[in-house]
Amino acid sequence: MSRIGGRRFLYAWQMLKAASQPGPQATAWRVGDVEWRRSRHSITTPDYVTTLDIHRLDYHHGGTSWSVMVVAESWWDERQTLIRSQVWATHLAGDRNAISRWMDGQATALPRVGLMSSTEAEE
Repeated sequence: MSRIGGRRFLYAWQMLKAASQPGPQATAWRVGDVEWRRSRHSITTPDYVTTLDIHRLDYHHGGTSWSVMVVAESWWDERQTLIRSQVWATHLAGDRNAISRWMDGQATALPRVGLMSSTEAEE
C-alpha cells in the first residue's frame, strides 16, 4: 500500500489526474464516488513566477469519509526557466489506509502505456 505523499502515491495521483481531468482549466470533476476539486493560484513578479495547483479529493459514501490534498508547485525565473517543481500531498481527514487503498486501486485500473515501471514508482 502506498504512503500518502510517497512516490508511489504521487505517481498514481498524477496518472489518475491525467486520465480523469476533463480539460486543463477544469476546476471540479468526479472519479467514481470521489469529488475532485482544483484551484490554481499564480503570482507574477519581474523576478519570478510561481503557480500552485491545489487539488482536494473528498470521499463520502456509506458512512465513510476521507479527504486528501495534493499540491503541485512550480517556480520560474525571469527568463521563464523552470527553477523548481514539486508535488506533495497531505491527509486531511478520515482513514489514511482507505485513501491509499483507493488510490492504489485506481492506479491499478489505469493502462500503463509508455509509463515508468511499477518498481520505479514504488518506495
